[in-house]
Amino acid sequence: MRASRLIAGTLAGVTTLTLIGACGQQIAAAVEPKLELRNAMQKLAEAEQAGFTLKVTGSADDLAAALKASGEEVSADGEDRMAMDALFASSFTISYDKAGEGTADDRGSLAATISGVTGTEIRWVDAVLYAKMPVQDVIKKVGATDADFADLRKEVTAMPGVIDFVDGDWVKVTADQLGEFAEGGFGVPTDDLESEKLTAEVTAGATNLLEGATITRDSADETHLIATSSTAKAYTEAKRLVTAVDPGLAGDLGEAPADKPITLDLWIEDGELTAAELNVLQFVDGATGRVAARLEVATGEKIEAPADAKQIDLKQFADTAGA
Repeated sequence: MRASRLIAGTLAGVTTLTLIGACGQQIAAAVEPKLELRNAMQKLAEAEQAGFTLKVTGSADDLAAALKASGEEVSADGEDRMAMDALFASSFTISYDKAGEGTADDRGSLAATISGVTGTEIRWVDAVLYAKMPVQDVIKKVGATDADFADLRKEVTAMPGVIDFVDGDWVKVTADQLGEFAEGGFGVPTDDLESEKLTAEVTAGATNLLEGATITRDSADETHLIATSSTAKAYTEAKRLVTAVDPGLAGDLGEAPADKPITLDLWIEDGELTAAELNVLQFVDGATGRVAARLEVATGEKIEAPADAKQIDLKQFADTAGA
């Protein structure tokens, strides 16, 4: 926001003082939202514990219309509609707990609501991976029946840990086992899971996007900041992030969109970032309405290892899966 010029026609001394004071206020009004955002981001980066919930908000009808506008064939009902309803009924919460000095004892959690079904969670505590899922409820959402679940349960009854997971209980796997399992061709090698690098890329991308943006405050809501950037800049940062995650996926982003202004909505309360929201329909020519990717920020809490988690024997699982 540019500071407007102040023109006054009073006595010279009063005019000078008035201009200095008024210009100072105008400059502060232009700089203050960006400074507030920068301070909030710094505060979040220094937090010992935090949580982030990612969800999609808005209208499934607007999403369907946008897909059609971009040349996609979308059915009004059936599988397409089920997929969109599932998208709007799902969310993911990522939490971290630094737990102490250094990174060796850092803890993390990923909790998911899948098509409205809560209870899926993965935790990483002291080099042990813990997981649980309400399997029966989740697979019903994709059309499985009670008979299908009974068949699944029968197949894994003799597999310690796996049967507990299917029944919705906590299970656990050590980092050493995960490494051996990956080397056997059943997953991603642990050396490739560079979480620190990914975190750095996300932080750099967000910083680059916001540093070049114009930040203004919503006159109707003092907690609401509006960052205006461009589709070209957002595409560049998205491509850089995707390339860092998996270079092979970079081509899936397609060609850069026509350059035009886009806005990112942010909310800051008491000096803390509480939410960020991006209307993704801004990237689709001819689209109207709102379908937003929304990130909600929470203060976080201590992440503990679940009690009574059952150990999964990955070797037995691999042998059975390969049988």
